[in-house]
Parts: sequence; C-alpha cells; structure tokens
Amino acid sequence: MVLAINLPNAVYIFLSSALPESLLIINLAVGVEQFGYGFGFAAYMLYMLYVSSGAHQTAHYAICTGFMALGMMIPGMFSGWLQELLGYQYFFIWVMVATLPSFIVTMLIPLDSSFGRKEDPP
Repeated sequence: MVLAINLPNAVYIFLSSALPESLLIINLAVGVEQFGYGFGFAAYMLYMLYVSSGAHQTAHYAICTGFMALGMMIPGMFSGWLQELLGYQYFFIWVMVATLPSFIVTMLIPLDSSFGRKEDPP
C-alpha cells in the first residue's frame, strides 16, 4: 500500500518527461493516480483507526485526521515555489526521493497481527 500511494509520483515523472498527446495514455495515467492515492489513503485511514482504538476513539481519530491534513498542507505551501525552481520533471523526481523515508518508517510500525480480524465465536 505504501507503493500504491507513491505510484502516482512515478506517473507524474513519466508524464512530465514524455509529454504524451494521446488522451488514452493521459486517461490511463489519471486512472493509475486515482487508484494509487485511493488505495494508499485507505491504508493510512486504517492505520489511523488502529492508533485511535481504545478510550476516546473519536477524539483520537479526529486528532489523527488533523495531523494528516497538516501533513498535506505544509508541503503544499512550498510545492509551487519548489516546482517553479526545479521544473516539473525534477520536482517529481525530488518528490520520489523525499518519499523514501516513508518506506523505512512503514517497516518500523509495530502492528498487532490480529487487528481487524473477527474473533471466533465461543
């Protein structure tokens, strides 16, 4: 799922270097982007549910959602400036490099293997 959320960045590198004129290729790229972000954000939302389980679950989920929005807003404030500085192709290459820590951090997340599974009835 970490690969899925980062896949659209690779699609953007392809689009910025190939500059396709075919609507089929462009629509396929948009489809890959939508699938990648949707699948990746689903994983992130499930992790937020995992973290917020227990007492005050709704409040903890709201706090997690706020951190998610902050994590999208702060980079968004600088992304336009950085894109103008680097150009589209190098900007998305930089984005791919910047996402490498997310792969490492994801491997370090402690997860309960029974999370989300139904218990067998007695």
